[in-house]
Amino acid sequence: MMRSVQSRDFQMMSKGVLTLALIACSLLTFGQSPETKKALRFIDIEQPSKGIEALEKLAASGKSSDQYYLGLGYLRTGQKDKAAAAFDKGISINEKDGLNHAGKGHIKVLEKNPTEAKLHLDKALTVSKQKDVGVLKAVGEAYLADSKYLLDALNVLNKAKTINQTDADVNLLLGDAYLMQNNGGEAVSSYERAGRSDAKYGKPHHRVALVYKRSRNKELMIEHLNQAVAADPEYAPAYKDLGETYYLKNEAPKAVEAQEKYFNITENKEAARYQLAFYYLLAKQFDKANTIFKEVINSSNASPVALKYYAYSLFEQGKFNEARGVFEQYFSKMKPEELQAGDFAYYGQTLEKLGLDSLANENFARSLDLDSAQTNIADLHAKTLMKRKKYAEAADAYAQLASLRQAPVSSDFWNIGQAHFFAENYPLADSAFNQVIALQTDKTKIPAAVYLFSARAKANIDSTMSQGIAKPMYDAYLEKALLDPEKNKKGILETYEYLGAYYIFKEKNVEQAKTFYQKILAIEPKHAQANEFMKTIKG
Repeated sequence: MMRSVQSRDFQMMSKGVLTLALIACSLLTFGQSPETKKALRFIDIEQPSKGIEALEKLAASGKSSDQYYLGLGYLRTGQKDKAAAAFDKGISINEKDGLNHAGKGHIKVLEKNPTEAKLHLDKALTVSKQKDVGVLKAVGEAYLADSKYLLDALNVLNKAKTINQTDADVNLLLGDAYLMQNNGGEAVSSYERAGRSDAKYGKPHHRVALVYKRSRNKELMIEHLNQAVAADPEYAPAYKDLGETYYLKNEAPKAVEAQEKYFNITENKEAARYQLAFYYLLAKQFDKANTIFKEVINSSNASPVALKYYAYSLFEQGKFNEARGVFEQYFSKMKPEELQAGDFAYYGQTLEKLGLDSLANENFARSLDLDSAQTNIADLHAKTLMKRKKYAEAADAYAQLASLRQAPVSSDFWNIGQAHFFAENYPLADSAFNQVIALQTDKTKIPAAVYLFSARAKANIDSTMSQGIAKPMYDAYLEKALLDPEKNKKGILETYEYLGAYYIFKEKNVEQAKTFYQKILAIEPKHAQANEFMKTIKG
């Protein structure tokens, strides 16, 4: 059941989690020094504080190129104003370094200012004479920040490729550009070339996995995500996507393993920890899940959804009183229109476990109003109504459950019949029991109780025995019940009582009736009705 309510929450829960944007915010290394490459990689693997600190130290050297990489780092971490200041400083150091002009143009593209964007990007190409692969890549990546510059990006990047065909970042950016064109084949080919150019570069393999994500090919996604972490064991985004993919494949233990690795690398601990708790819940590791949920819900910016999954986890652990309290906190913080069917379903089950059946039914009904296709909740709703002796409502609930089936199920009609019978709606009960018998092609497999209740319904419909419609069902019941007379003693006595009365009132055959009353006395010698009958016929 839990899995049926998780889809939308999973998306809500992931908001605010640091994710790898597929096209914009691509973390590139433009032929920079090993120190710069290492610093940018920190941002790439979701350790931005380390990356920015290292880039700021490098920028202190006074090189214009280091100012560009610092600005690029600021852009990657959402600090556009600081990025602009770094690019301006780089231009002031060396006005003929095209990198910082490309950086300024990149900002203008993000700001939707095409005139100034073109001015700065053309300046970058002019001062570098379109021969510097690093500048060409910087300009190409800037253009890719907005899809309307896609052709400009392709022109610049193909120019870079003619200079250096094996540059990993050129091929990566070209892959991004092709993907923006919805040309998945060329995108994958470019990403694969990037991966071959740098054996320790995890990003190209991750990019290929995201291409396959578009076609929902989970197996190929997993294959390429594993290639990404094999190339770079600290490539956090690949672990995160591995966790999500295993979750979608309903392989919770593997999702946990991937998310634990992601959690150990990323600096975005709060969101990663919450996601990990969710996977622990799916993997039925409730103690671990609850430990994290307790921490998460005490956070100042905790999502109310965390309360819900904490309550789910407590329920699954059998801690129903605690689960009820957390559910009530959750309901108090959520807008009514944002509540989901699963919320009421789980809360209803919690209340049912606590013996609060009336409240449980209220929540089951609300859940089914939002999602009527929950067969397990429809069944539990009906059973709880039966337990409360709300038979007419239970009959309706069982009928709703039956309507969800692709094909009729005899057990549904049995339950409908029982509910109608105890509600004293005997014609509808009779109709339902008839359906049970009709659906079973092998009559030897029909339980004796079906014939007994069918007979009872018919006996109540024909209370004067003017038609005798119950007799065939009592006869059918008796045939089965006598196979185990001790187990079926009460039903057998009831049948003999009916048959005795039938032969008196319907057939006017006292001798035949006598045989059944004798059978009654053989089972229960003090049976009042049978003894009274025997006295009467002797008189």
